[in-house]
Amino acid sequence: MTHEPPKRPLKDRVLDRVPVFGRLRRVKGWVRRNKGWIYFAIALAVLFIVKPVLDIVAQVVKVFQPAVQALFDNPVGRFVFYNVLAILLLWWVWRRVSKGVRRMVGLYVMRAFLDGMHLMFNGHWRAAIPRFERVVRWRRWVRLPDAVPEHRDIGADARIKIATCHHKLGEVNEALRWLHTVRQQDMLTEHVRRSHAELRALTYDLSDELEGETVLRELAKTEQRDRKNRRILGAYRDRLEAAGEIERARDVHKRLLAVAEGLEKDQAERDLARLEFRVAHKALLAGSSADTRKGLGRALKAHPGDVRSALLLGDMRLQEGDVKGALKAWSRAVGVAVFDRLARLLQSGQLQDNDVLLDQFPYVGTLLVLAEHYRRKGDFRRARSALDKVLETVGESAPVMRLYAACLEGEGDAEGAAALYRRALLQLS
Repeated sequence: MTHEPPKRPLKDRVLDRVPVFGRLRRVKGWVRRNKGWIYFAIALAVLFIVKPVLDIVAQVVKVFQPAVQALFDNPVGRFVFYNVLAILLLWWVWRRVSKGVRRMVGLYVMRAFLDGMHLMFNGHWRAAIPRFERVVRWRRWVRLPDAVPEHRDIGADARIKIATCHHKLGEVNEALRWLHTVRQQDMLTEHVRRSHAELRALTYDLSDELEGETVLRELAKTEQRDRKNRRILGAYRDRLEAAGEIERARDVHKRLLAVAEGLEKDQAERDLARLEFRVAHKALLAGSSADTRKGLGRALKAHPGDVRSALLLGDMRLQEGDVKGALKAWSRAVGVAVFDRLARLLQSGQLQDNDVLLDQFPYVGTLLVLAEHYRRKGDFRRARSALDKVLETVGESAPVMRLYAACLEGEGDAEGAAALYRRALLQLS
């Protein structure tokens, strides 16, 4: 059985065919085989070179020997020499160990920073402050960008985190004091710059000592830098609304709605409808019915179930004599206020077609309104028929039983009315 020699890699076989690389490989092989003799030759060459160098050094020492002797004979000279030597020695040692010391300090600083972040995430704002203060104290002795290259602006970030903790605790002045200690050149990353600007604007908004114009300017400046920051947009909108600038507040809120997601988007739509309603109400007070209707239309488009906008739009259409338009507007936001309006329409005689009313408002509350209307008119049979439908839908309840008892009492059935009154009392107990 014969063993074939292993094939050399294709790269080596190709390089062997190139003349230059082939010669280099042969030279490397010769050096590897004669390594001992090569070291011996190098040692002899060093000896031949070192002797002339030592002779030159001896001549230099002879030239400077009188000056050195005079230096050591003088106590001041000895003091200066030994101190310079000690300083050079310390400098050499520091150059050797400084990198390791910086990394050790960096690990301690990073651990303190991460401990503070952990406490912040768990809501322990007061306990997190001392951890971040340790980072700030080490900034006086070590260049933190060199000690923690993974987070070069950890010193600025730690002071921002301290300000955040004071902000969460409601200590506005302390938060502002820490924010003002952060210099622009300390913030090396865009993330830290944005955090600083956002917290500064929100702290200004929380302060009671600053003027409204100052706060608005700070919020506007921060919003221009970070146009998709939801917290800044919300604070800016609230400030504008509190200042009575409803139109500007609405425009800012539209930008907030554009970046909102999930449940926040649903709430933002309701808030936009509220702001549109305020704009419409402002136009109504100014006597502009057309602008009012446009504003209410925008509010209902933003949130179709906005109760105030639907009620006001329906009331305006009712004042114009458009009963069907009023019912259509009210049908967008059914509630107790709508049923009260329906009862007044029935009582005034402005609404006659009860089938249309049930088509637009197919609710138990509508049946109760109709039952009360029929009872007042003395049509007790139709009132009881409406109440029977209510009982089939939602079961017995004290208001329904009282109204049913009033119908029986109106028909002269005193015993039946008394029994129902008793059942209503049982429902209440």
